[in-house]
Amino acid sequence: MHNYLEEKDIDNCLALMELVKNDFAGYSKKSFVQSLYDSIATKEAYIVYCENEIAGLITFSYKSKEIMFLAVNPKFRNRGIAKDLIDYVKKCFRPGDMLQVVTFRGNDPKGQAAVGCYHSCGFIDAEMLEVKGYPCQKMIMWI
Repeated sequence: MHNYLEEKDIDNCLALMELVKNDFAGYSKKSFVQSLYDSIATKEAYIVYCENEIAGLITFSYKSKEIMFLAVNPKFRNRGIAKDLIDYVKKCFRPGDMLQVVTFRGNDPKGQAAVGCYHSCGFIDAEMLEVKGYPCQKMIMWI
């Protein structure tokens, strides 16, 4: 079940990050926590629980029409959770809006699963760029 992220979920989000933090270049706990509080305040985050554990988290920006963060607990991967979260976010925008995300490049082992997921959800490759000195790519889709 999808719910808006709430303050009571922050510790569980940090537990999720302990499992996946190596997949996020430049991860900073302090910045991550601040971004969670910001997303709670603007209702720009959804969380999914399965079996009383955090299964997935997505944050996004209404203003920039961008997925800011997406992670799925390794225990719950390959169950469609990421796709469900992306579909939930798509409902926050109007038909014709362009939604974007920045992720690792598809030829990077850290990016293969993410790029595959985004492609299966309808995103297409856009520009190549660097984030905090790490090669990344922008992907876009029209809603």
